[in-house]
Amino acid sequence: MMALNRSLRTFGSAVALTAASALLLAGCSSSAGSDTGAVTLEFWGWAPGLETAVETWNDTNPDIQVEFFRMTGDDGAKIPPAIDAGTAPDAVQMSVHSLPGHIINNRLIDIGEYTDGLDASFTASSWKGVEFGDGVYAIPQDSGPTGLMYRSDIFTQYNLAAPTTWDEYLETARALKAANPDIYIGQFSPNEIGLWTEQVWQNEGTFNTIDGDAWTVEVDNDKSQEVAAIWQTLVDEQLVKVVDMWTPEYWAEVNAGTIASINYAAWFPALLAENAADLTGKWSVAPSPTFAGSDAAGETGGSVDVVPTGTENVEQAVEFLTWLNSSDESLDILIKEGGLFPTALAGLDNPAMLTEQEFFGGQVINEVFIDAAKNVPSSWVDGPNYDITQDALKDEFAKVGTGAQTFAEALDAVQALTVTNLKDSGLSVK
Repeated sequence: MMALNRSLRTFGSAVALTAASALLLAGCSSSAGSDTGAVTLEFWGWAPGLETAVETWNDTNPDIQVEFFRMTGDDGAKIPPAIDAGTAPDAVQMSVHSLPGHIINNRLIDIGEYTDGLDASFTASSWKGVEFGDGVYAIPQDSGPTGLMYRSDIFTQYNLAAPTTWDEYLETARALKAANPDIYIGQFSPNEIGLWTEQVWQNEGTFNTIDGDAWTVEVDNDKSQEVAAIWQTLVDEQLVKVVDMWTPEYWAEVNAGTIASINYAAWFPALLAENAADLTGKWSVAPSPTFAGSDAAGETGGSVDVVPTGTENVEQAVEFLTWLNSSDESLDILIKEGGLFPTALAGLDNPAMLTEQEFFGGQVINEVFIDAAKNVPSSWVDGPNYDITQDALKDEFAKVGTGAQTFAEALDAVQALTVTNLKDSGLSVK
């Protein structure tokens, strides 16, 4: 993997974006707080509860003080040019999917020398997401293991059980349609790629792999094609409702009871309860259906905390971020106050995770998601052009939704586009 690291850094030096202007972000780059040697770090993030966690840290760590800035709106878009201009904060929360693109542009510090043994504190899949080559480029923060949210009242009415495999899911979908043609077992939402990636990930697939000093693109590999076959059947037989997620039309379908299940991430139940409050007590959560011969669970990815290039006090920044994401004290705050679904094993064991949910009839739904988090494959590798691949999938899946092409054709198109884009960017692709 050493060759890959050299390749990434060489490429990053050649194509690093030039900031349009030097963003003068207050407090950027680590600074000494006083003659006593105290350090003040600036940390940008968006997770609820971070203010309280930072305050707690500051109360007991006078030598490493943290100033927190809450990111909203387009604040995330300011970070890349700020790093390029040397004016970035000392630590930043970002999506795990964005790491490779920042790494190849030399925007993140390899913090591996300060994280020896820390991997044992996190789920295997979340730690895999922050490793590239021989380096470690982030501390995992939260994740999105999946579960099957389903209308237990509808399933009971039609004498159906929550499917445990994807084969059973198809059988249950057909039985539900036969019993009531106006109810679909789920939805196909071309605009929400997380519904796709979670299932490919569960099937031990990925969008990319790393081969020596080159990238490979796996968008249309056998694992993805197996998922495509399932979804092609669901769409062809009209077993799922074709509707874009997050739209008023989508929530109208959910509230009308035409969508009987949603297989999605651990953070989605809160949104479901918020947008379908009148359905309190009618939903339950079961483990996601599995692929034959496997107990692997799905995952959508989550956020991580990084140390941008230019940060002076790297060791202190990593010390804070390690505490933030793995200490019992901080995890207790982020879970209770922020509703965070942690990647740290200590967080998964926190009693605060096991609260009954009124919307789900008093069920302790996190029991399902915690089990899932521990069974996510470590197969997933994000590519440096993840956003390009994701947007292309949305465009091609929209054509599938109208019947203009098949899932297999969509994957072929996105595979070709992703390869071309990587090559045009100057990266080696196998």
